[in-house]
Amino acid sequence: MRMIHILTILSLIACSQLLSAQNDTLVGVLRDISNKKIKRYPVTLGSLKPITVKTNRQGVFTIPGANLNDTLFVTIKKTKNTVKVPVNGYNYITITLENSTFNAERSFEPSETLREIMERERNKMISSSVMHKEEIQKTGCRDLYCLLRRMSGITFADGSVRIRASASLNSPSDPLVVVDGIPMDLSVLNTMPVEDVSELRVLKDAGEYGVRGANGAIVIKTGK
Repeated sequence: MRMIHILTILSLIACSQLLSAQNDTLVGVLRDISNKKIKRYPVTLGSLKPITVKTNRQGVFTIPGANLNDTLFVTIKKTKNTVKVPVNGYNYITITLENSTFNAERSFEPSETLREIMERERNKMISSSVMHKEEIQKTGCRDLYCLLRRMSGITFADGSVRIRASASLNSPSDPLVVVDGIPMDLSVLNTMPVEDVSELRVLKDAGEYGVRGANGAIVIKTGK
């Protein structure tokens, strides 16, 4: 009886860990055994709903909105072997490929070289408070929160979205969400598919929406 109780507890812990799988941006570096960068090379995350990206000219790949408890798959071209690299909850990973295996170094903080590369990319991607269809598609994001993390003027606190503007003392601190001209609750960010969004705009000053726009607004346009 005691053994059943222990197994039940372990099962619940495993389920809670699975449910709390953290989705965040995963950044990795692909190198060969001589520590040379491997550029323009495909890397796949997950098997049920795989996401495939290619490394850039620095051998770096980025997967926004990645499940950090998932596994990376890389096929070694010479041997046709596919290696499985568990992410293990880390945001940064350096993978060194050998003939039929790999070595992985994982961390919560990027190396200095990777930090410089990421900073250059970050300056390109979040310098604007508006994103159009083409830019949205290039991010590879699969939810609106992933897109918002790449835009200026947005912060995340206690699981909520905040626009860096003066909050009204007489209203909640949540920004207004406007979809095709219709004000909506913040919860719409959880349900709207990214592929439906043609433009995403962050307004620090949303006075045009009256009191409801006192904490800024996230304006979404849908369609082509």
